[in-house]
Amino acid sequence: GESKKKYDLTYQWSTNIGEIVSGQGTTAIKIKWPGGNSSLATVEIKGLPEGCPASASETTYLCDGLPIPILIDEFGRMAKAAIEKRISRFWAELANNPNSQGYIINYSSDKEIATRERLLVKTINFRNFDRSRITLVRGGTHPTGKVFTKLYRIPPGADNPRP
Repeated sequence: GESKKKYDLTYQWSTNIGEIVSGQGTTAIKIKWPGGNSSLATVEIKGLPEGCPASASETTYLCDGLPIPILIDEFGRMAKAAIEKRISRFWAELANNPNSQGYIINYSSDKEIATRERLLVKTINFRNFDRSRITLVRGGTHPTGKVFTKLYRIPPGADNPRP
C-alpha cells in the first residue's frame, strides 16, 4: 500500500483590524474588533510541501455584530457578452471568498426573468462554475419596469437579502 506522509503544520493568523481573541495556532479564529464594517483575516501555513499554497485570506463584513450580504454588482438590460463578463467577475469574487455563497436577484416580468436566468445559468455552466454556490431568486417587478439584476456575495452567517 501507499503510505501517506503527514505534515507538521502550524497556523499563524493576522488581522488588519481588531484582536484575535481565540484560535491562534489552530485552523479557525475568533476576532473582536472595535468598529468599522469589515475585517480581513489572513493565515500563513507553515510545513506544507514546496509549491503548495501557504496562505489564505477572508474578509468579514459586519452590521450590528452580524455579517451582512455584500452587493457586488447590479445591472439592467445589456448585451449578452457584457453580462457574461459581469458573471465572470462575480465568480472571481466568490472564488476569492470560498466560504461565501452567491445570491442573484432578477427583477422584471416572469418571462423576462426566465430569459435572464437561462443566460446566467448557461454562462455559469459553460465556464464550469460551481452552480451549487449560487442561488437565483425572482424579485418581481423592478421600479424601473425593466429587467434588472443584483449580484450579492453572502458571507458565512449573513442573512440573504430581500428582493
